[in-house]
Amino acid sequence: MSPRLCVSRTGITILFALPVLLAACGGSSTANTPTAAKPTTAATTAASASAPSTTAPTTAPRTTTAAGSVAPAASSVAGAATASTTTASAGADPRGAAPAKRGGGGTLHLLFWQAPTVLNVHQASSGNGKDQQAARIVTEPLAVTSANALTPDVPVLVKEIPSTQNGELAADGTSVTWKLKDGVKWSDGTPFTSADVKATFDYVSNPVSASADITSYSNIAKLDTPDATTVKITFKQPTALWWLPFTNYTGVVLQKAQLAQCTSPKECPANTNPIGTGPYKVKSFTPGDSVQFVMNENYRDANAPYYDAIDYKGGGDAGTAAKAVISGDADYAWNLQVTPDILKQVTSAGKQLNITTGNGVERMSVNFTDPNKDVNGEKSSLAAPHPFQSDPKVREAYSWLIDRDSIAKNLYGEAAVPTCNVLPSVPPQTVSKNTTCGFDVAKANQLLDDAGWKKGSDGIRAKNGVRMHIVITTTVNSVREKEEQVMKQAFTQAGIEMEIKNVDAGVFFGKSDNPDAFTRFERDLQIFSGSPGYPDSQAYFDSWTTAQIAQKANGWGGANVERFSDPQFDALVAQLKGELNQDKRNALLIQCNDYIVSHDVNIPIVDRAAVSGRRADLSNTNPSPWDATTWNIAYWQIKK
Repeated sequence: MSPRLCVSRTGITILFALPVLLAACGGSSTANTPTAAKPTTAATTAASASAPSTTAPTTAPRTTTAAGSVAPAASSVAGAATASTTTASAGADPRGAAPAKRGGGGTLHLLFWQAPTVLNVHQASSGNGKDQQAARIVTEPLAVTSANALTPDVPVLVKEIPSTQNGELAADGTSVTWKLKDGVKWSDGTPFTSADVKATFDYVSNPVSASADITSYSNIAKLDTPDATTVKITFKQPTALWWLPFTNYTGVVLQKAQLAQCTSPKECPANTNPIGTGPYKVKSFTPGDSVQFVMNENYRDANAPYYDAIDYKGGGDAGTAAKAVISGDADYAWNLQVTPDILKQVTSAGKQLNITTGNGVERMSVNFTDPNKDVNGEKSSLAAPHPFQSDPKVREAYSWLIDRDSIAKNLYGEAAVPTCNVLPSVPPQTVSKNTTCGFDVAKANQLLDDAGWKKGSDGIRAKNGVRMHIVITTTVNSVREKEEQVMKQAFTQAGIEMEIKNVDAGVFFGKSDNPDAFTRFERDLQIFSGSPGYPDSQAYFDSWTTAQIAQKANGWGGANVERFSDPQFDALVAQLKGELNQDKRNALLIQCNDYIVSHDVNIPIVDRAAVSGRRADLSNTNPSPWDATTWNIAYWQIKK
């Protein structure tokens, strides 16, 4: 069939043509094996859960691997015993060159079109980081992992990075000691101390707090504060991830005095007006719309920040964000998930693109439970397995109906490559070469025939009175809507009726009290981008274990929104948690990737880079895949 234009609703009026011809609309039965993503960087910048059934899969995976099947990288971080001792002072500062003086830069205009709904990182949605981006302007972790590092290498609130060499890290991975910087103050002028770190741990680890980051702190047995500038963390068991608590965006420290004012997870001043140690403080906040920040006069760096204030706007979509940076209405526009021709218009207008590998994998989550059945007031209940997505052959058919090549080429250009893995292309030590996938409508049809789903007179398959009608959802976004249209064409050819119901990003990645939130997953399929968030993806795979299933009983707080449960996978993750040697961990991480992919728990589409647009003279926007884009905003400045 000849290719034709796939048209979808954009939700806005854009003065840009979008001539996207997708061969996938017609469908091709040629199988392919996409290659792993290659790192992509802009010339002017440095490198920004899953499926069905409540029982273990009953068929063998399409691919199998053994630990050690992929040769480890020549240079690897060997867990706790040989942790990196690199700090920001050991070379070029990953934050960039410091400003010459504090203030005088006027107002920085930011457009993060998926607007924040909460400014407390630990209450933020675990989706795409929209809340973390804003919150990190105010609140900070103890340390940050920069783009090219495997472990934290930038001290933020601490004097140095712990290591076995400086005696702050136990060689057996059972404890770590953090030495806090002297003289750090909160934005209200009170001193920052180890008591604030302890209070943050107590808050996050308390199930009543319903924190999205609780798993990052679950291996802590106790946290001691022998003095005001010392924090010693003892783990329940030896861990290679000694750095997981209190680093990067999940590790921000909140003020003890402000946490004491929380009466419930939703009624907490830190949610809307956090007191922080960062370069700015909140002047005003309209959830789902905008935030106004002003300089924190108590910030510890005498020469930072450069800007006097920040105008942080949300709303709209990626297309309007691109238009804003082109026109100069925004100095920086985040997450330009737009077609290649629009990215070209950004650079043609004299603006720059930040293209950062490791942003995550655009993937399709498969619901293992029935979103159409209500069980005691809960849809997608564990008591109601999905009527057909519980079948491994059906899930495999879904994977063969995705034309990854066309989606990558025509909708993303240089910003993505097709992938068969749920792990991104960074770090390279954990990129699997074992998985296969492709676009083959004929193969999908055969799988569905074999599974007993027969086409009716209307061309739609059915079995035992159940019709293959599925509802797919994602954010209102022109690129993702076109992805859905590509899939819908192929799914229809396979006899599957697909209904598209997309929602605003603020709702989709918002609080779980809304049935349209991705954490509730009251649809059959949903699309969004997922990233481990750290170079070591243990927590990423833990999110697919049985203990992490999102359900009404835990306020849909679990990360396993697909409600997948498999004892073999649970055991594999448990083995990973107990392994300290990084080379062996890398092999286990590849095994975890292969298990999720081969069981079609979460179906990968493309390996995405993070693409943002900025004015050409805005410097030090040095993103890290492991923290919020705003992690070093104190150093953002106009290049003279």
